[in-house]
Amino acid sequence: MSSSRIALVTGASSGFGECIARQLSRSGFQVFGTSRNPDSDSRDWEMLSLDVTSSESIAQCVAEVKEKAGRIDLLVNNAGQSHCSFIEETPLENARQLFEVNFWGLAELTAVVLEEMRAQKAGHVIHISSLAGLVGTPGQGYYAATKHALEGYSETLHAELGHLPISISLVEPGFFRTPFDKAMLRDDRPVDDYNSLRDSLKERIGNEFAEGGDPEEVARVVLDLAQHSDPPFRTRVGKDANKIAGLKKWLPQKWFLQGVQRQFGLGKSGS
Repeated sequence: MSSSRIALVTGASSGFGECIARQLSRSGFQVFGTSRNPDSDSRDWEMLSLDVTSSESIAQCVAEVKEKAGRIDLLVNNAGQSHCSFIEETPLENARQLFEVNFWGLAELTAVVLEEMRAQKAGHVIHISSLAGLVGTPGQGYYAATKHALEGYSETLHAELGHLPISISLVEPGFFRTPFDKAMLRDDRPVDDYNSLRDSLKERIGNEFAEGGDPEEVARVVLDLAQHSDPPFRTRVGKDANKIAGLKKWLPQKWFLQGVQRQFGLGKSGS
């Protein structure tokens, strides 16, 4: 059994997950990263196969970590699917699949790992949420819905586990330079009333990612939380996440929503 703390990081083949796995590994954690199709690239951590929408895959992945390392001290739920389309242009079957990946898969994996953490009487679970968990972002409505669900789930879990030596943390990044927007699902069920907005909205979302911060900043926050003896429940990362959260708190709702519309090139016709 390893003397290092054992971390399981989902979605660790690129983006936030890869940065998080690297920083944890370099700081002394024994890291197991996951991907649906793990590559054979040389890394400082071991990559395992995991499909979070499969109960069998979840059970096998957790059992493999237990067999190799004996325990799981830290779970970082980072795996997720992005999405870009107007709500009315999104088939519900696609929205349901987004929830399977971003919410239900995370919830099932967390439940399995929490059983292990309760048995060992210690553990820390970090959920990678999003600015979209704080604000309904145009063009990402169902993605925002999955992250809002994660926020409510995490707040409740945090309260329910308060009497146990297990920590729950939420990390809420704004826009960062990751391949996340390149992997966006885009639906092709056009509604004519959105024709004048569709291309400009997708361009603006792409620009937000391209001009975003360094994803290593998010990884450093996760590392700090993982090493904290009493980690805070909620941590926002990025100037945009902190600024927009503040504006939502203090501005009248009408003004705030108008600001969001302007940011994404939306608004009432003729306004």
